[in-house]
Amino acid sequence: MHLQNDPVANSVREVYPYRVDLENCENEPLRHIRVVQSFACLIAVDSDTLIVRHVSENTDRFLGLHWEEIIDRPLSSIFNRDLTEQLSIGLGRENGFESLNPIQTLFTVNGQQLLKNVIVHREGNRLLLEIENSADDFRTSGYQQILARAVARIQNINNHNRLFTETAAILRQLTGYDRVMVYRFDKNYNGEVIAESLNKDKNLEPFHGLFYPHTDIPKQARELYLKNRVRLISDITVPPSNIRSSPQAEEKYLDLSMAGSRGVSPIHLEYLGYMGVNNSLSVAIILGDKLWGLFALHHYSPKTVDYGLRNLLLFLGQIFSGHLSMQAAGSYREKTLTRNLVRLALGEHISKTRDIFTGLTEGSYTLMNIFAETSGAAISFEGRVETMGETPPTDAIQKLTNWVTNNGVDHDSLIYTSDSIGKEYKPFQSYCDYAAGVLIIYLNPDHADWICWFRPGLSRKITWGGKPEKELIVSEQGTRRLGPRRSFERYVETVDGCSAPWDQGEIDTAYTLRITIINSMIQHYSEVKQTNERLKKAYEDLETFSYTVSHDLRAPLRAINGYAEILEEEYGQRMDDEARTLIGGIQRGVDQMNTFITDILELSRVGTGGLKLSPVDVSPLANEIVAELRPLYARTPDLEIRVVKDLPPVVADRRLLRQLYTNLVSNALKYMEPTEDGRFAVEIGCRPPTGSGPLVYTVSNSGSGIEEEYLETIFQMFSRLSSNSQTEGTGVGLAIVERITSRHNGKVWVTNDGLGVTFNFYLSPENANDYVTSGKDWPFLKPA
Repeated sequence: MHLQNDPVANSVREVYPYRVDLENCENEPLRHIRVVQSFACLIAVDSDTLIVRHVSENTDRFLGLHWEEIIDRPLSSIFNRDLTEQLSIGLGRENGFESLNPIQTLFTVNGQQLLKNVIVHREGNRLLLEIENSADDFRTSGYQQILARAVARIQNINNHNRLFTETAAILRQLTGYDRVMVYRFDKNYNGEVIAESLNKDKNLEPFHGLFYPHTDIPKQARELYLKNRVRLISDITVPPSNIRSSPQAEEKYLDLSMAGSRGVSPIHLEYLGYMGVNNSLSVAIILGDKLWGLFALHHYSPKTVDYGLRNLLLFLGQIFSGHLSMQAAGSYREKTLTRNLVRLALGEHISKTRDIFTGLTEGSYTLMNIFAETSGAAISFEGRVETMGETPPTDAIQKLTNWVTNNGVDHDSLIYTSDSIGKEYKPFQSYCDYAAGVLIIYLNPDHADWICWFRPGLSRKITWGGKPEKELIVSEQGTRRLGPRRSFERYVETVDGCSAPWDQGEIDTAYTLRITIINSMIQHYSEVKQTNERLKKAYEDLETFSYTVSHDLRAPLRAINGYAEILEEEYGQRMDDEARTLIGGIQRGVDQMNTFITDILELSRVGTGGLKLSPVDVSPLANEIVAELRPLYARTPDLEIRVVKDLPPVVADRRLLRQLYTNLVSNALKYMEPTEDGRFAVEIGCRPPTGSGPLVYTVSNSGSGIEEEYLETIFQMFSRLSSNSQTEGTGVGLAIVERITSRHNGKVWVTNDGLGVTFNFYLSPENANDYVTSGKDWPFLKPA
């Protein structure tokens, strides 16, 4: 058969509502095609008035009436009373004509009374009536027996793969078709023949395992299968009949979506002709509300298919769809249970560790366990990125997520999947060996935090049932249109850069994992909030305590000191030396207690209030402190205190920095010991930074050093290493120093070098400023 000489296809093409060619073939108006197939005639009436507004030209073959005798007439003048009464019953039922079809009625044609099937559909304000011949073999009780046996056989198949092959065999046995295929769609609606049953007497080439492009069954055809699940193409060699419309019809084009006899696309007629198929019958397999696939039945010679058989196939298709749904649901539940166990373990680990990175990347279950066939994973949270397994570089992943945010993410669901990311985002082509597929979940609406998984690329060979291309046909008049594939010779294509697809169960698990992580984060936030509230209360209690210490504890001390002074003034002349010594001891104890209270209050103030950071010149500040403290230690006449000139400035709270230096210098003066030549010395300086480390400031004093076991405990509260009771101090000063450095994100420690004992500190790594690298020369602290 040649494309230009197919009379049936050309006759259909002539009656389309508008031109169908290469530019608009994807919108071919299948439901508005204005012809019906030869196995039935069609009448369309107003559902209110039951007056005929559309009729096919072949009514004389089925009703014995010319179409012009029918148009614009009421059905009561065309059909017998029994049929019109059943139409009234169907109009009054909620399920319409579903339980009535087919309505069997006798018609007189050419002097003979013939039993016909009348199939009625309601489409808006129209009733569509299809009248076709009734086969004798479906008017017996054997129909019910055939149906019962077929249903029982299908329901008893438990193996998923056997379900397809055995169902194909059952359908071929029931229908007598030469070829029965189970045809499954992929996500792009390319079809694959996953099971097949053949008439062995016809020596047919098997199609099992072949793929067919989505253009073989275009989108508008797939949508019609969701409304009308059985599609019969009776005999492609017999011309169809045109539909005539009344000038009084409301609609310009009649919607034939529900009509089983709807005419056939000329492109599809040519397609079947090239395959050598005379009769085609398809039954939709629907899971949920999605077209999963088809039972595709081919016959290579004319064949009559009664409505009863088509109805049986419709029912079996529903049974099969339900059975397939149950098997799919069982597999889904099993996989979902496994994934949920991992998901819950991850959520529990996050809650336990209080850290999203530790919770998802360490322990018995990690991100790598939740999905099969993943090569790697990555987490981005609060600016930090960590990866697991084999992944692209982190900067490449960050660019990918930014691209997805701007181009591909569903902003409502906050999830993105691809099984061929290199084709969609070209920079990822070089990573397809281990990152061809990607699944990303965003943890927040601004897409700042995310988790993604990668799947390796798979090299697949697809065997197409003919090269997946249609043909451009140019007629003698210059019209361009799309013709069907003429060659069905096997064509093998190698596909690279694709991973195993992300199925709906995995996508659902990703959604729930996102919720689990967010709930864990909210729980952690709630705990932090409670902790902050407790700290706030503790600070308030500390302020109250400070006031109590300052006011209530000092009052009795003032009274004790007052009484001691009165005793000394009034009775001093009568006291002996021992009594005066005791009075002096009381006064010294009062002074020491006042000093202790002052230190405690100072420690509490360090931990509260905000820092007022600003650049502070260290050398002038140190000289001020030395000037204040030196007179207090006049007992050491040969004391040498050296402050290094032009110490680098530091960004700090000036009040707290002054307190820090005051405590370190006074501590150095209290505990210094003479050198071998009898000198007492204190030096205030700094150490040069090592590598990228911070600048370290120092206070060093002469002495014999501190034992190793006390180097850490020296900064604890009330820690005093000197056993000399005459040495001043409360053991709080160095604790205050440690608190000040901590509040500045710094550190303090002690070493036995310099003049003998050296206290080292830095306030923040960022304080290693340009001054350090300016090349300016100043004398650093020299090791002892």
